[in-house]
Amino acid sequence: MNKRFEALDAFRGLCAISVVIFHMHISGSVTEWDFFRGSYLFVEFFFVLSGFVLAHGYGFRPNLKFKPFVKARFFRIFPLHIVMLMVMLILELGKFFAYNFAGMSFNKIPFTGANAINEIIPNLLLIQSWTSFSDPTSFNIPSWSISIEFYMYILLFLSITIFKGNRFIVWLSTSLIALYLLTTQSNIITNEALRGLSCFFGGAFIYFIYKKIETIKINFMLGSLLECFLLISIFIILSSNFEYRTIVAIFTFFITIPIFAFESGVCSYFLKKKPFQTIGHLSFSIYMIHHAFIFILTSYFMVLQKITGLELSIMVNNVRTLTTGNILLNNGLVFIVISLIVLTSHFTYKHIELKWESFGRLKLQRTVQDESSIL
Repeated sequence: MNKRFEALDAFRGLCAISVVIFHMHISGSVTEWDFFRGSYLFVEFFFVLSGFVLAHGYGFRPNLKFKPFVKARFFRIFPLHIVMLMVMLILELGKFFAYNFAGMSFNKIPFTGANAINEIIPNLLLIQSWTSFSDPTSFNIPSWSISIEFYMYILLFLSITIFKGNRFIVWLSTSLIALYLLTTQSNIITNEALRGLSCFFGGAFIYFIYKKIETIKINFMLGSLLECFLLISIFIILSSNFEYRTIVAIFTFFITIPIFAFESGVCSYFLKKKPFQTIGHLSFSIYMIHHAFIFILTSYFMVLQKITGLELSIMVNNVRTLTTGNILLNNGLVFIVISLIVLTSHFTYKHIELKWESFGRLKLQRTVQDESSIL
């Protein structure tokens, strides 16, 4: 049975919450701290971790079959993606009726721009981030990275089955080429695809290295020093603003993930505790549902501002920023929104993620049984 990297699970959950805070703009609150303004880079962390974990789960599995592999990945991410796409379409309809019957505008005219009707099909097919003919940030914005990730699963499968013993060379080459194209701002493929390819296949290659050294014993003191150093490094990098920050962050994640995979230090010790593990299990739901919550909150403040005349939804540097007029209340609002997102994630995790993953496993079992009966 494959080892589960519990510390990395929890790490992913904390990164998901950081991305939520990045997408929030509440005046004078923690959302405006430099670290959270740079937390969009944790999406790169997700890609690296995904490559690492998928290489762990499938990279060295004998007789890997395409249909079971794709079905397992499909039922892992598509159901929640489709549900949230439907939610965002309903919210866009709400904007449409408010605009046409109440004269209320929420920044943009409904079903135009990124949320135009012609963006629905690319979103249904999860190809919105792969083509220059669609907008990667259409409808449910976080799904741009899921669009990249799903098709990287297929590329990973091809690399495993076609190149076999040389798969790790393909992983490294793909990552380095994508990193080079990213730094040169190439337009051969989309920037989103380059971000995903460089990190995902870099993560897969890092797992190959980890597999070679996983028997090394790192004592608690050394493990703690390494983990604390890497966390401090990540904090400094994300809080700063310098040229090639994205590349530096990616390479830092390449080092961070295998170090935390050893689970040998004090940080890993705490990350393996139940509260952090729970956040880790909910991370995908937290990431996928948070845009809808922020959209609803922003719309509520805009309506309230129109009714009361109070400045509750203001533009700061061309960014819609919410405020209650009190810094303490603003920070409390951040806490309340995150709490609501986490609570809702419990529901979506249980009733959508786990339910459809279970359904997918049942389908796979039936497929295996049917193939056995034919033979």
